[in-house]
Formats: sequence, C-alpha cells, structure tokens
Amino acid sequence: MAQINPPKTLTAPRTNDLREDALTTSASRGTEFFEDHRNAIIGVIIGIVVLAVAVIAWRAWQANRSAEGQRLLGAILTEYEAGNWQTALDGTDTAPGLLEIADDYGSTATGEQATFFAADALYQLGDMDRALEMFEDYDGEGLMAASAIAGQAAIAEDRGDAERAANLYEQAAAEYASPASTPGYLLDAARAHRAAGDTDAAQAALTQIIDEWDTAPEQRTALVELGEVQAEATATGTPTGDVTAAPVVVDTTEAPETTVTVPVPVQE
Repeated sequence: MAQINPPKTLTAPRTNDLREDALTTSASRGTEFFEDHRNAIIGVIIGIVVLAVAVIAWRAWQANRSAEGQRLLGAILTEYEAGNWQTALDGTDTAPGLLEIADDYGSTATGEQATFFAADALYQLGDMDRALEMFEDYDGEGLMAASAIAGQAAIAEDRGDAERAANLYEQAAAEYASPASTPGYLLDAARAHRAAGDTDAAQAALTQIIDEWDTAPEQRTALVELGEVQAEATATGTPTGDVTAAPVVVDTTEAPETTVTVPVPVQE
C-alpha cells in the first residue's frame, strides 16, 4: 500500500521581512519622487534657508535700529524734561525732534514712545487738535497707554465735554491698574461726572477709590468729595443730576413799617 505523505506546513512570512520590504519599497518610491522633482525640491530647500537667513538678518537690523532710536530719543528727552516743548518737538542741531523720531520709527517701541511725548508736548503748547491726534495714534501698553487715554480725557474736559472726559478717565483708570495712577484718574473721573451732573457715577468712582485703594493718598480726598457729592444728591435748592429743585416759596408776609428820620438842617 502506497504511503501518503502529510501536507507540508505553509510558512508565514516573518514580520521583520515585511518591514524590510516596506522600507525598501518606500525608499525606492522616495528616490523616484526625488528624481522626478529634483529641481522643485532643491528650490524649496534653498528658499527655506534664504528665508531663515533673512529673518535672522532682519532681527539683527531691528535690534540695531531700536538701539539707535533709543539713543536719539534719550538725547531729545532732555529738552522735553526741561519744559522746552517746541525744541523737543523740532529737535536740535545734534538730535532729531520727537515728531521726526515718531515718523521715522513708526510702530516700533521707540516710535510709540516718541508719539506719546510729542502728544504731551503739543498739549503743553496748547495745540489741542494735533495733541489729540497723536494721543489717539499711540498704540503702546501699560502706564503710558493709560496716560495717553487720560490725555484725551483732559482735552475733552478743556473743551467742555465733561461726559466724554469722565468716560475716558475711567477707561484710563482701568487700562493699567496701579496705585500710582488709577486712584488719581478715578478722582478725575468723579470731577468730570460732577461737572456733567451725574452724581451717581461720581459716587461710584469715589467709592471705588475708598474700597479698592485704601492705602492710596487719594483716599482722603475721595472721602471728602464723596460727602460733598452725597450732599449735592440730597440737596433741594439746586438740581444736580436727577435731583429736582424744590419749588420756590414766596413769603407774602408784610414787613413791618420802618420810620426813617431825616435830619433837618438847623438854621442859624
């Protein structure tokens, strides 16, 4: 009887072999892709390298330019600090003025600082239109940003727009929270609110100083002014804000007659 041999066991491909085949296939395809797009790929690589070098060079140039701008700004600020407003704006024989620096350095930190100081110098000279324009153009942050808003508020107050001034002072107080500036701006806001006849808003500003800035020297002033505002709010003689004056009562009681003695000249 013939012997039947058992079937041979099928051997599954090993995992390592599959991985090697996949890597070989990927490498082959990658080589083919590179050969087909050699020029484009080399162009992209060169472009990336050029861009990186350009960014590094631009940053170095900006750093050098910023340092030079700060040196020029520092030189002309001596005139500003001395109160020589026009000279600070126009410059001297050895240093450009604030207006030129603000124009040349644009939106850089140096340019923004020059814009702020130029706005204040114009305000000091009474050129309110140009000062307002430059205060509004200032795009910095921190204490100077709050001061620029307060500058706009001061101009509005000078022009008799108490309501706008009050709102801007409150915006300045909120822009940069600091014991060196916020309580003072809130006092300014309260003053402007009182001028606009809004006693409720004035009380709110003063109360904020008392509650949130109890160690500030402005607190004593705020306490005094709060008492004044509360008295104004409850007064009946003169309307303040929403307070209505009481009707005037005419006293019809006749005053007693008064006898006036006229001296008679004595004839000699």
